[in-house]
Amino acid sequence: MTMKSILLASTAVFALSAAAFAADKESYESNTKIEKDSAGNYSEKDTVIKTDANGTINSSKKTLKIAVDAKGNTDKTRTTEVVVDPKGLGNKHVVVTKDTEKTKYGMVDTTHTKTVNGKNVEGTKDNYKSTSKIQKDSEGNYAERDITTKTDANGTTTSFEKDANVAVDANGDVSKSTTTEKITDPKGLFNKSTVTTSNTEQTKDGMVKTSQDVTVDGKTVESKSELTPAR
Repeated sequence: MTMKSILLASTAVFALSAAAFAADKESYESNTKIEKDSAGNYSEKDTVIKTDANGTINSSKKTLKIAVDAKGNTDKTRTTEVVVDPKGLGNKHVVVTKDTEKTKYGMVDTTHTKTVNGKNVEGTKDNYKSTSKIQKDSEGNYAERDITTKTDANGTTTSFEKDANVAVDANGDVSKSTTTEKITDPKGLFNKSTVTTSNTEQTKDGMVKTSQDVTVDGKTVESKSELTPAR
């Protein structure tokens, strides 16, 4: 074997050794732990840690916790932490996202926060409540009431209320009415806005009478009615 061949062979062996050494530095670890009971309480934790050939550590931790009390109210918390830590000092990057949802007495309270290296970059809090009640009978009489209330992260409260009624008399004549009210109340004083819309429809003696009224902050901005033959 010539000297050139020996040098080339030595170089090849060194290259293979270097590649094998780099591969040995890589690692991967994954763990999942789940706990739950018959009451609905639940806990889950997922962890993934990976180290690449350059010594950079990438980790992800996800946790989910659900707590249920004796009245069925729930408290959910979901947290995710992603860490990128290159080899060296002072260069670790950490992103934490946390979402919560609490349900109590028909009210759902949610929060969302996101921090990057300890600094808050996202944060919202919304309160939302919705109720609906319906009554009806075999004669065709019907009553429905829906109420929705929401408060956004800026403190603005928006509520929407709808009342719908259908009444049928002994002659089969029908009277329908629907009223909706939307209230927008930004945080502060004297800036609430209320829009109310009322629609009616009455069928009697082969004629249909319809009407619509719209008021904004108590002032009528639209009012109309119409009488037409029933189809």
